[in-house]
Amino acid sequence: MAMNTAPHCCEDFWEERSATPEAPYHYVGSGLPNVFLAGVKYRVCRKCGMQSADIPALKNLLASIATTVVNKASALTGAQVRFLRKRLNRRSLDFAAMISVTPQHLSKIECQDEEKPLDPGRDKLIRVIYRALSGDRKLKDVLSKEVEFEQWIASIHGKGNGERIVATWLANHQWRVEAEAA
Repeated sequence: MAMNTAPHCCEDFWEERSATPEAPYHYVGSGLPNVFLAGVKYRVCRKCGMQSADIPALKNLLASIATTVVNKASALTGAQVRFLRKRLNRRSLDFAAMISVTPQHLSKIECQDEEKPLDPGRDKLIRVIYRALSGDRKLKDVLSKEVEFEQWIASIHGKGNGERIVATWLANHQWRVEAEAA
């Protein structure tokens, strides 16, 4: 179905919807292509298809997505590396130095095809850096607990990808974020 893209005011054509686990809202605002939200209200313009969502506690949502990305067992994607770097508020130049690559190589990593896995050692290094610098006490605490750290680092096997990240806004006004197989 072709949408009419003639100039118009989307607000005149909004259709209210509720995102559910069965029909989630595809949230592209994080910069990740695989994030879906449930438990939020959103609007779709009947004329052009433009969408707009009401996303509560955005800062908490992004932090929860980052925690889920760092904790997932499958390999990081380039988009996820870029997301984590931006969450740390680090320039490409500085982050490239932290992971021992040139800024040009970091750019290639961040823009690489989703199917091409990141080097397993660099993948783990990026996750450790995020844990150490994120300011999230729960993430950082694992670094000082030998058994928990060993279990976490060994759980990252770098195989598989294609999961989607589903964030659900709960009745207690918190986000539950999980990576699930697509």
